[in-house]
Amino acid sequence: RGQGTDADYESWNWASRTNPLLDADVIERERARLSERVFRQEYEAEFLEGSGSVFRHVRECATGEREEPVPGEHYYAGLDLARVEDYTVLVIMNKDRKVVFADRFHRLDWSLQVTRIHAAATRYNQARIYCDTTGVGEPVYESLREAGCYVEAYPFTQKSKAALVNNLSMLLEQRMLTLLRPDVFPELVDELEAFEYSITDQGNVRTNAPYGMHDDCVIALALAAWPLAREPRMPFFAVVSRW
Repeated sequence: RGQGTDADYESWNWASRTNPLLDADVIERERARLSERVFRQEYEAEFLEGSGSVFRHVRECATGEREEPVPGEHYYAGLDLARVEDYTVLVIMNKDRKVVFADRFHRLDWSLQVTRIHAAATRYNQARIYCDTTGVGEPVYESLREAGCYVEAYPFTQKSKAALVNNLSMLLEQRMLTLLRPDVFPELVDELEAFEYSITDQGNVRTNAPYGMHDDCVIALALAAWPLAREPRMPFFAVVSRW
């Protein structure tokens, strides 16, 4: 109404840089840390449109191949769990933020999933696994710990998921990730390109897969990339690890 013709309402819109009490250098450091879209929203005072793509430069980053584990190399894995309708996805990357392995499956008993995940993590030098422990994830997380996996919990909340997605968006925007080529792992590229912003009827911004699509690959990749963020940050999960 403030932007319209209603005489009873007025509204103003100012970018953060116009505030003389804010340090311009701090704002520029935030520009380097955040994705372009998030920076424009938070510091340029731009309103998001109803929907839009979250991740940029996906295909430019999708140039990699699966690679065998290198002795002594550190690997990081992201695990998104499901049993029936959605897919369980495990993504493993090296310290250079290059995806070297991915596995995607569903309709398996939890015991078989634990065995399959444990085998892959062990093969990649006891890869450190970051696991969504929301809902069905908690008992599988415990089973992985008991099996000897080095696994850390990342329970999802609105805030923790937003941090995860924003970190992945920034890494892709700055081309700091190497993904598997579309012909090697097409589901990952498809999900990343389809993942979108939307605004609820209450005016809240959220990120999600479009109706009828999955986001399991996106979440697994984001979890794997979380410990490899460009800048250290305090995690939103409680660390409980075991060799």
